Amino acid sequence: MEFLDRNLNGSVFICAGEPSGDLYGAYFADLIKKDHSKIKFYGIGGPRMARSGVEILGDYQGMSMMTFGFSAGLSGIVQNYRAYRKICRLIRRTKPETFIAVAYPGVNLLLGRYAKDHGMKVYYLMPPQIWAWGAFRKYFLKKWTDQVISLFPFEHRFLQQLGMHSILLENPLRQELQKYRRRDHKKRIGFMPGSRPGMIRRNMTVIQKLAAAMKAQKAGAGTEYVLIFPPSMDSSPFPLPSPNPFIISYDHYQAMRDCDLLVTCSGTASLEAAFMGIPQVFFHRPSFFDYHIARHFIRLKEYNLANLYFEKKIAPSYICRSIKDLVALLTKHLI
Repeated sequence: MEFLDRNLNGSVFICAGEPSGDLYGAYFADLIKKDHSKIKFYGIGGPRMARSGVEILGDYQGMSMMTFGFSAGLSGIVQNYRAYRKICRLIRRTKPETFIAVAYPGVNLLLGRYAKDHGMKVYYLMPPQIWAWGAFRKYFLKKWTDQVISLFPFEHRFLQQLGMHSILLENPLRQELQKYRRRDHKKRIGFMPGSRPGMIRRNMTVIQKLAAAMKAQKAGAGTEYVLIFPPSMDSSPFPLPSPNPFIISYDHYQAMRDCDLLVTCSGTASLEAAFMGIPQVFFHRPSFFDYHIARHFIRLKEYNLANLYFEKKIAPSYICRSIKDLVALLTKHLI
């Protein structure tokens, strides 16, 4: 990778705190290995990074706090601090020459400072979304990173305007997702409730009401409904619609490809659907705190990542706290 130090050697520590971070961390590790085949990789991540040759020292599932919204509260702050201390110990033990942060700003921004103070090169892949909120974080990014690597053209331009050393990396998913082919022609709608437990719980309530509304209107006769969870996510703790008309799938991308329509609830899923050319409708039901307080600090008019990436309306997007209103808005796309 021409924008990384060509003299890169020793070892690299990659820290990803959620499924999308695990995905992009894996792609990034693969790209580095093309030019630096002898590099040893350590990291916090999941199965995708492990398949890319990263020695996983901690699973992201216990650390994905405060990566979406503002409402993790005191318990989230304490958990993030514990995660930070744990990862610092792992960094001291492995002694990497390079630290790569992947998203996960609640902890990764501070880890960047720690790595920088200990003489490491610091790269931030998918940096904090300062274009949306918290512009003050630009000072920390400038001070604690050697290079910021963006996957989004609009973000890259924004960071450059702030005087940051930003590099635009072609999103690896655009090519990767082209290999998937539909296996059948059965009419099918897929529901993707998210990748974080709190988000899934809120969104499953909406999906449950949607299922009841479709049943009441006898809509979609012969249509198959699929709940698509990330491969490493256990769906058992989450309330499923009852009676349950859904097939549960963990075959993430293939299940998406087999659908006529997707109901997406996360930015990554929405962007993946757009890359695959699958029609979709996006919704987000924020927490009480996020909706009534935190949104006043957010500078965005568009919340859907696919629409932001392509800089045009790829998918209808609904941000609403009311379950009743969300069901009414979404139902018209499903019937």
